[in-house]
Amino acid sequence: MPAYQQEHGDRAVSLQGQPQTMPAGDTAAPSCESKLSAEAKPIAQFRFRILVVDDEPSICETAGQILEGEGYEVLTAKDGVDGLNALSKSLPDLIISDLNMPRMSGFEFLAVVRERFPHIATIAMSGGHSSGEMPTGILADAFLQKGNYTIKELSQQVGKLLAASPLRSEKRKSDVAPLFVPRDSAGYLIITCPKCLRPNKLQAMSLNGGLHQTTCQSCGAPVRFEINQEIEPLTERKYA
Repeated sequence: MPAYQQEHGDRAVSLQGQPQTMPAGDTAAPSCESKLSAEAKPIAQFRFRILVVDDEPSICETAGQILEGEGYEVLTAKDGVDGLNALSKSLPDLIISDLNMPRMSGFEFLAVVRERFPHIATIAMSGGHSSGEMPTGILADAFLQKGNYTIKELSQQVGKLLAASPLRSEKRKSDVAPLFVPRDSAGYLIITCPKCLRPNKLQAMSLNGGLHQTTCQSCGAPVRFEINQEIEPLTERKYA
């Protein structure tokens, strides 16, 4: 069984090749073609899932109509934060993201995707760059200029990336944020959220060694972190 069918076995499927029934009383011997038809198994067709992230509703709607017309399942999100929330519910096979969005830009969102879900193919979109030019600093597998691509170009790019998927192996992820920074003179720690990768400043003068939990100030995700009493004194001396 192909890998993508194993990974997305929970997808809804459509069945084809249902066997034909013989008229009542027909005792004629079935032909070779009829035997093959009767022995044929229903074919499960899995729909690829695509997440479109853009703060312009018209862009999400247009891209959704194009891709759904190609037979894909389409989800939408209005910015990077909503995109991360969508990823926490179900993983797509491909992501199309705008670069200029409020709260979390596409640059940051796609960087988080590459770090947390490197196997997912990504396409960046923006109106501020020439078609075919990959913007500096963007972690995406392809780029399309807004308002300057055809339906055929979008379909071809999506099909090409899905055919090659997964593009990269998936890394082992941890839900515990490692702590390698010392407390400052006021007792604060800077902890990076493992979900959105944004730093959080936490007053932690009273915290001792072991596991602790806080809430990310950016995305609201629970962040578990560990204070290692053996490592912490070493980092304090190094940066003193």
